[in-house]
Amino acid sequence: MDLDLNELAKVSHLFEALDAQGRKALLALSHKVHHKTGDVICREGEPGGEFFVITKGEVRVTVDGLDGEKEVARLGHSQFFGEMAVLNGDKRTATCTAVNEVDLVAFPSAAVEKIFAQYPAAREALHKVGVLRSEAILQKMME
Repeated sequence: MDLDLNELAKVSHLFEALDAQGRKALLALSHKVHHKTGDVICREGEPGGEFFVITKGEVRVTVDGLDGEKEVARLGHSQFFGEMAVLNGDKRTATCTAVNEVDLVAFPSAAVEKIFAQYPAAREALHKVGVLRSEAILQKMME
């Protein structure tokens, strides 16, 4: 299933913060990625050069804790991940693995920066999501 401009606007406040021209420009700079069941899409501790929106399938999000690997989330259609590494140039804070066949739209950091320079509200929306996710991961790790 492809993600069109209207669908992109529904994905999150991030894309709502872009007007139609901004969404079109961001989508034009993206590319599609397919992963098979069990593929590691991104690994905790690695540099992150892009963030992803899921168009098909399910992604398991895990972090390394004191007791080993811990699942902190499962993400599905129209959800996104990898945003903090792109926003801040940070390393990945979690490992994301394809639970089944997964189709993604990938947004390279250079493309995101180019768009966010024109739409600071979109940068702020993405940052808020990242902060909330970081807090949720910390809580899950303590469970």
